[in-house]
Amino acid sequence: MNDKYSIGGNKTLSFTVSTSSIFIGLFLLVLLILPLKQWIIIHIQGVAFLLTRDMRLAQWFFWLVLLPGTLLHEVSHWVTAKLLLVKTHRLSLWPKVRSDGWMEMGAVHMEAGIDPFRHSLIGLAPLIFGTLAVLVIGHFMLGVNQIQINLSNGNFNSLALLTMNQLMVPSTWLWLYLIFTISNSMFPSSSDRQAWRTALLYLALVFVIPLLLGITPTIPSALQSFGLTLMTALLFAFSITLVVNLVFMGLIIFVESVLSWFMGRQVTYNRS
Repeated sequence: MNDKYSIGGNKTLSFTVSTSSIFIGLFLLVLLILPLKQWIIIHIQGVAFLLTRDMRLAQWFFWLVLLPGTLLHEVSHWVTAKLLLVKTHRLSLWPKVRSDGWMEMGAVHMEAGIDPFRHSLIGLAPLIFGTLAVLVIGHFMLGVNQIQINLSNGNFNSLALLTMNQLMVPSTWLWLYLIFTISNSMFPSSSDRQAWRTALLYLALVFVIPLLLGITPTIPSALQSFGLTLMTALLFAFSITLVVNLVFMGLIIFVESVLSWFMGRQVTYNRS
């Protein structure tokens, strides 16, 4: 097995360990982010319901809060479809409440009968565009790389001072809000994932058939490096996403608690 992935010398071991660590990190982050995302979706509407006592208005409030992220989500579908020469009919950002009570935040209407590979890439586009947006905002607008350096070096005093100074800048909260809306809109929906099973089946056949024929596929070192860089970027973006969502979770809990106390009522959530 080492022969397939050998880059030379001790690099094989370091690549394997790094890749394993990254995949484990991504897996753990997704396990944390997805339920946190569901909590946020429900409790933003809960805050609005406390204020309005109208579930429809609460859903519209939620749609308005996440509108920047929804815009990026749908535009990424539309741009990717155009790049893949798929005909698009209409891009809609108008919300639609489905029969099951969930709200459809927006949609891109495309031609029917798209092959599973292009359909899968279009469905994956929001995650790619969203990840890039989170990384750009984090690096250029929030200086997350400096926070990472202080954290890696154990300079916790400098880290605390840097974080406090950054939070005192008014524009910081705008960028945090944009990361919040983007990260809670970038994961592919059920309709986005519709063709993934078929595409993965075809890709599996591409690798399995050569193995059955006694052909051992090799992964070029350049492709290994690219994959490792891609996974590292995804890990970094998911880490930023988790931290920002935890910050906003704290704010939501505070606002909901204050409103419940002030108005003398509270929202009961259906956990089923």
